[in-house]
Amino acid sequence: MPRRPELDALRGLLLVLMTLTHLPTRLHAYSSQPFGFVSAAEGFVFLSAFLVGVSHGKTWETPLSLWASLRRRALKVYAHHVGLLLFAFTVIGTVGWLANRPAIRNLLDFYHQEPLTALLSSLLLLYCPPLLDILPLYVVLLFLTPFVLLAARTAGWTKVLCLSGLVWFWAQLGLKRALYTWLGDLTWLPVRIDQSGAFDLFAWQFLWVLGVWTGSQRTRVKLPEERASSVVLGSAWVLGVLFLLARYEVEPFVWLASEPVLLDKWTLAPLRLVNFLALAVLADRGSPHIYHWLKPRMLVLLGSASLPVFSVHLVLCLLSLALINENEAPLDSLEELAVLVVTFASMVIVALHHRRRATLTG
Repeated sequence: MPRRPELDALRGLLLVLMTLTHLPTRLHAYSSQPFGFVSAAEGFVFLSAFLVGVSHGKTWETPLSLWASLRRRALKVYAHHVGLLLFAFTVIGTVGWLANRPAIRNLLDFYHQEPLTALLSSLLLLYCPPLLDILPLYVVLLFLTPFVLLAARTAGWTKVLCLSGLVWFWAQLGLKRALYTWLGDLTWLPVRIDQSGAFDLFAWQFLWVLGVWTGSQRTRVKLPEERASSVVLGSAWVLGVLFLLARYEVEPFVWLASEPVLLDKWTLAPLRLVNFLALAVLADRGSPHIYHWLKPRMLVLLGSASLPVFSVHLVLCLLSLALINENEAPLDSLEELAVLVVTFASMVIVALHHRRRATLTG
């Protein structure tokens, strides 16, 4: 599939927001959910799934090729995850222990208590420390995608989406905790549920399936008629503005945020899902126009190398936690500036290196 620069720019923007959210600076308060009750993680997962659907929506006619391609991608992501784990457990863990850095010690608390169990269970994607829990989600979803596409080929997308939606609904009722409790009674589990990663796989799989379905449909079905599109677009604008006003506590729209459980990020709660889908419609219609207007080449560069850039951003975020001393005092302005400059410069260098390698091998 030829590269679509507007999608690379969108991925680049999501990477920037994610980086600002993860770094221990005061910008976190502004980058976490700037457009409503939606974070960069939702956009990153959906866009990744969309591109998988676009790339593999027609390869279900050749299942062996489909399996091989997605397995290679999953193993590549897994390799990045393992590299990040080893860096966290060795370099970051040692710094946190010797320098008595509470932010790091809290992050790797289970590893410091039971290092061998933590190492082995993390390789099996059972133990997922904070900041290191989105790539495992991505790996599992990539491995499940061939089942999704082949099931859609056999039974149709309607049944697949209904089943995925049913699992998401069950997740809202506590499927993960119930399953974890049942497995704990049945056998020994090396980690507790709160150490298995913040993202609920049973909930987030629905967003992934929606993304794969949307991408695959783009390769097969024409866009809806302009009239229908206007209705959808108008509804998306209304919902997007309502959630944005509620996010910034503008009266009388605060009632939308009155039930936090309906906006929970980790279970992809109902109102959060609605908010995201509204923003996704707006981004789908508006991103090509905004791209051609702004020509954000730096965002395109970052987005075109999303996996290595994401990995290096996590390395710098973990290192920046070592700057928080035992008193847990926030970074001063000079330290914040240094952290931001070094982090984004490193991300750009990695992206340039990735582009150079792609040019040489392509």
